[in-house]
Amino acid sequence: MIKPLPISWFWENLPEFQLIEDNYKEIIKKNYSLSGFTPIDTPVVERLEVLLAKWADDNEVYAISRVNGEQWDDSLLWLRFDLTVPLARYVAQYEWELTFPFRRQHISRVYRWERPQKWRFREFYQADVDIIWNGNLPNFADVEVISTIYNSLKELDFWDFVININNKKFLSWFLESIWIKNIKETISIIDKKDKVRHDKLREMFSFIWLKEEIIDKIVEFIKFWEEKNSLEIIDYYLQFENQLLKEWLEELRYLYNSLISLWVDERFIKINPSISRWLNYYTWTVFETFVVWAENMWSVSSWWRYENLASNFTKNNFPWVGWSIGLSRLLSVLDSIWKIKTNRKTTSKVMLVNMWVDFLQKNLEITKFLRQNSINTELYLDDSAKIQKQLKYANNKKINYVIIIWETEIQNDIVVLKNLDSWEQFEINQKDLLNYIK
Repeated sequence: MIKPLPISWFWENLPEFQLIEDNYKEIIKKNYSLSGFTPIDTPVVERLEVLLAKWADDNEVYAISRVNGEQWDDSLLWLRFDLTVPLARYVAQYEWELTFPFRRQHISRVYRWERPQKWRFREFYQADVDIIWNGNLPNFADVEVISTIYNSLKELDFWDFVININNKKFLSWFLESIWIKNIKETISIIDKKDKVRHDKLREMFSFIWLKEEIIDKIVEFIKFWEEKNSLEIIDYYLQFENQLLKEWLEELRYLYNSLISLWVDERFIKINPSISRWLNYYTWTVFETFVVWAENMWSVSSWWRYENLASNFTKNNFPWVGWSIGLSRLLSVLDSIWKIKTNRKTTSKVMLVNMWVDFLQKNLEITKFLRQNSINTELYLDDSAKIQKQLKYANNKKINYVIIIWETEIQNDIVVLKNLDSWEQFEINQKDLLNYIK
């Protein structure tokens, strides 16, 4: 007999958790749509040359094949590892049919080989928004993306979070100002600051031959942002005589003030000069979002600006800014810090007790009536089960209401309605049933 075991590090839910995940998807999709992002979908499989065209390590990509397939036909396919590379191919393929700026949303599964560890999965959901332009991409595109992500996370109402903002221009300027030449290696170590202790961080800097006084300046730089708010950081660094730095700081001020004008609460955004993820590869602004008190559990939402989204597929550059909510990781992190309340195991709001075949027609009539009025309703399957067993079933699934019908109720056109939250029970006219439940 085969053991019914899932593949490790592939995302799978029990019903109560699946309901929460589906609710999160609907909230995110609603907020993405409110900001004018149009949903698209692309195949879960792509040609390998497409997947490796940008950013991918071929060790991360999964292949799928038919059991009896030949190597030279379509028996060997490749699973997408994110939603961005398929987007680049999609934009290049349909560039003459799309209207730019193209604002897209895409919520779907992706597949990536990961070394097994907590909060990193091999199959997981991403929820992306992107703005693609066929000219110079205005700075307001960043504002639109950040505010959309903020509204989505805020409505999920799980806990406090912080959206961190940085740019390679700024981090590179700082490292150059303290005479660091191996900037790429230094940024890679700074990226690990939330996952290791400061003494370990200092040790890692020493491995790339940085002097002690230089390491002191980097550690001080990392700590500085924790003590200042975003505008204080901008004002502080404006004193330095560097034109490119001043231009970028003014861009940050514009970004910050625009977000405040769109009712983004300033408590949730932070200009953070020490954020370094992706800055080895991209020259524009990057964003990282962490759940407060869970900053060491990886970011739950991140993305960046990039100048050449589709340059591997077309002559047009298509500058782009995008953002992804790592839905699977977000749920996993929230569950780890006890912020997920699984209080339902079904979509049913009402259950009708099934007692004897004589009452079946009336039960079916009420079931039809409730369903036609968008009340999620089920009729217990077994009419021979005792009422205690049926009530236990409804209570275990956290169904809100139970309807009980006997001969007297049928004669008087009423039902017995039991509220399983309060365990109150009373008689109600059938015509008033809908209003009460709604």
